[in-house]
Amino acid sequence: MSVSSSSPGLQENALYRLAAAGAVLLSVLLILGANGHFVAIWAQVMSEATALPRRLLLMLPGAVLAGTAALNILFSQPLWQARGYALTATLAGNLLTMLYLIYLLIQGVPGHPIGVFLALEMSFVILLVAIRAGMVWPARTETAVHIKR
Repeated sequence: MSVSSSSPGLQENALYRLAAAGAVLLSVLLILGANGHFVAIWAQVMSEATALPRRLLLMLPGAVLAGTAALNILFSQPLWQARGYALTATLAGNLLTMLYLIYLLIQGVPGHPIGVFLALEMSFVILLVAIRAGMVWPARTETAVHIKR
């Protein structure tokens, strides 16, 4: 009687599900950040003394946060299903947002929580890059074992 394993096992990558859950959580925090930004600048944006280009520049950080949140929510279900296009789109959008937040941090906007949002974005981008690089976190392994008699 011999026991042999005919297949090494199939692995399901649970990092995709972690990324999908992280995308939803990050989206909630980004929406709250965008809302706080818009509340803070609303008086200046509505002022007649503020020129249109200045208004648009004031609204840009909030729009970037809200746009990234929408992108993350839009692709969270396909990311949960381990779709490659969702990983690529989510990684690209969050990478651009991270680079924009780095730019804002370098510019030195005093009194703004740019570092907090940059840390959140950077953590999420690291997770997405790890998945893209092939990191696998097996949730379960199905192994077929055949017994010969």
